[in-house]
Amino acid sequence: MNSLPSISIVTPSLNQRHFIEATINSVLHQAYPKLEHIVIDGGSTDGTQELLPTYGEALRWIIEPGSGQSAAINRGWQLASGEVLAWLNSDDLYTPGALRKVGEYFQLHPEVDIVYGECDMIDSRGGVLKAYPTRPFDFVELVRSTINYIPQPAAFMRRGVIENAGWLDERLSFVMDFDYWLRLGLQHKIEYFPEKLAALRLHATAKSVAQLGGFAVELVQMYRKFFSRDDLPSAILAVKREALANIYHRAADCAFWAGNLAAARDYLRRSYRYRSWPPRLLWFWVYSGRVGLFLAGRLFGNPYLPGKAES
Repeated sequence: MNSLPSISIVTPSLNQRHFIEATINSVLHQAYPKLEHIVIDGGSTDGTQELLPTYGEALRWIIEPGSGQSAAINRGWQLASGEVLAWLNSDDLYTPGALRKVGEYFQLHPEVDIVYGECDMIDSRGGVLKAYPTRPFDFVELVRSTINYIPQPAAFMRRGVIENAGWLDERLSFVMDFDYWLRLGLQHKIEYFPEKLAALRLHATAKSVAQLGGFAVELVQMYRKFFSRDDLPSAILAVKREALANIYHRAADCAFWAGNLAAARDYLRRSYRYRSWPPRLLWFWVYSGRVGLFLAGRLFGNPYLPGKAES
């Protein structure tokens, strides 16, 4: 018990009173012996600031109006004292016993710097929508596929990782976690732990759902920045063309479902500079204009919108 690492969890918050109580309780009910939870609130006006003091000394919190999500997480990590660090957004949850599993994993695997586990995707009421598409870690495949299969709420890292790799990129609002995994994969040992550790909440006001256009822009910026590095290994450089084709195609998909067909067409044209024909089905929907958007919505539904929970 005494050799378990201390864990610090940072929660960035802004007007999530409807969800944050469940988030805080999911941390504090872990009964982990060496736990610190820090909430960085960006100036909530929905009752969150009145809720936080009710937890007394069990919760550390500060109010920093105007700070963005990445800046709030960095600020929390600067204040944190734990040997293991993570962040849990104010609408997400830890599963019971998750932190003990993480602490024991790090205790038994001193060579591992970052560990991530399984994660459910839940709706606004907490009903399970589906499992997050997690898979064992393969850095080249992560870069090539452009699919972020590391669920952020279920990811934890040793303090030395941040001391070595630096902070989250505060210019990013949507893909700061994916950007961080790309950076960390170059220098640190990341491992998959096949245990369910967290739940990621999808709801209509979640940034990744409500602001798909901004998400698309940051996806492209992130990958262009990554491939501008001069320290990339040959195995990563070998998949550069395919990775750029995939990221532009993903950006086109996001822009399409956001209703920005001009941006979607531009991303598709950029994608096909790097890939051979024939084009994928998305090409047909995008170049069919509003009719294509309507038909795709009726036939398949917007894949980025939360669905109904499983019964």
